Amino acid sequence: MIFGINNYEILDKNHKFLGRRAIYTSRAEDEINENTIPAIVNGAMQRHLINRQEIIYLFQYFRGDQPILYREKEIRPEINNKIPINNAYSIVRNSTGYFLGEPIQYTAKEKEDSDNVLRLNTFMDSENKAQEDMKLAQDASICGTAYRLVTVDNANEADEAPFEIPTLEPWNTFVIYSSRAGHKPILGVTYSSLLDDNGNINGTLYTIYDKEYQYQYSVKGGFTTEIKASDMVGTPQAHFLGSVPIVEYPNNEFKIGDFEVVMTILDAISQLHSDRMNSIQQIVNSVLVFVGCHLKSKEENKAAGAGNTSDYEKLQQYGAMELPATGSTVKPDVKYVSASVDQNEAETLAQTLIDYAYAISGIPDRKQKSGGSGDTGDAVYLRDGFQSLELVARVKERNFKKSERETLRMVCRILKVFNSIDLTPMQVDVKFIRNRTNNLVNKSQAASNLQSTGLFAPEDIIQIIGVTDDPKQMAERGQAYKDAQTAKATAKVKAQPVKTLGKGSNPDDTTDGEE
Repeated sequence: MIFGINNYEILDKNHKFLGRRAIYTSRAEDEINENTIPAIVNGAMQRHLINRQEIIYLFQYFRGDQPILYREKEIRPEINNKIPINNAYSIVRNSTGYFLGEPIQYTAKEKEDSDNVLRLNTFMDSENKAQEDMKLAQDASICGTAYRLVTVDNANEADEAPFEIPTLEPWNTFVIYSSRAGHKPILGVTYSSLLDDNGNINGTLYTIYDKEYQYQYSVKGGFTTEIKASDMVGTPQAHFLGSVPIVEYPNNEFKIGDFEVVMTILDAISQLHSDRMNSIQQIVNSVLVFVGCHLKSKEENKAAGAGNTSDYEKLQQYGAMELPATGSTVKPDVKYVSASVDQNEAETLAQTLIDYAYAISGIPDRKQKSGGSGDTGDAVYLRDGFQSLELVARVKERNFKKSERETLRMVCRILKVFNSIDLTPMQVDVKFIRNRTNNLVNKSQAASNLQSTGLFAPEDIIQIIGVTDDPKQMAERGQAYKDAQTAKATAKVKAQPVKTLGKGSNPDDTTDGEE
């Protein structure tokens, strides 16, 4: 329980998860001011609260708060194993790790911009951008969307970079877009609870941005309390960034999390394994049934002078006992009554469910193929699902890069004002670095074949075989290395002493029998 509430209490059990809803307004940009913002945000909050509930549910599901933990069992309720098999954690970890396992790199499209881009990378590194990117990717993987704030650094902070790029909590943040074609962002909203000294909530602070100003509203009450124009704190503060500084990073077009589309399958897997444990425990605790026999109570045995304990207590003490028939026509019998799950069939079903879940979410298969299929190279890559994971990463990359360019536009503006670095996003290439060394032998052979034709430049060869996302930089490093080795070899040859031929019958001054 992360947010002070169980997942069981957040949403109806039949709630459908179809991705996060986009929030729109019909107001034009010139209609946005401190007086109209409260009405716009109040209307948007009604839609945001649905997203908020789903986001909180998904985060708690990811952390292990899953429906199986709230299962109630009517028959033999004492045997009710609740085992959440947290495949959601595995899906998020694998997809995020593959997508952003290596930090994003900025490269210059033109050589003359290389120094400025190098300084940009240095500033980003000082702000731990790689870690913030990973947080963004994880948030988007869990709940379908994530948010980053771009702001000017405080003047009193001893920091190398003049900007900050913190990741905002997706359950407390949203962006309002224009309902007109293009859906430009109109407002960015983030809010937090105001606490007294005892940690009790006594209000909500809203921080709202348009493309020119920052507004703050302090509301007495929770986030369901409407904002009024009179709740404004101070006056609007200009931020000169030219865009809404809260940037949304959607996971995909529909803002759906990576495990969200397979949650029903994941729930079924947890239920299946919990029932398998119930089956085993019920066999151990099977019910012993006496047919045509009567177990006397303590009072009956005492009255008959047969001791001061019941027959059931004697059975527990000695492990066996003899009982007379009750005189009925039923043949006396003693047996265990139990119902067990066929574990082989259950394992087949469990594997089928996890195969479906991994296939839909694009996660590679972890099973070891038996029997020696003979698959190698690309066949293994395709068979085990790594091609699907690469497709998932490419979809993420397109959405992430679009948002990253909006962030970069504002960062470049800050650097131009405070550090006199003249850069624009169109001069910078955003590179996502992923390991492409699978099937390296075949790729090396293909590169050799392409080079032997003499028709391909090194950069084109590297791009075709696909060992890196930055073939240009790899080709340049390779050429620089080749030139350095050539220069080293030339210098070594020049450093060797030069022999001069002498005169007479022995020109080279050696005793080799020359005349």
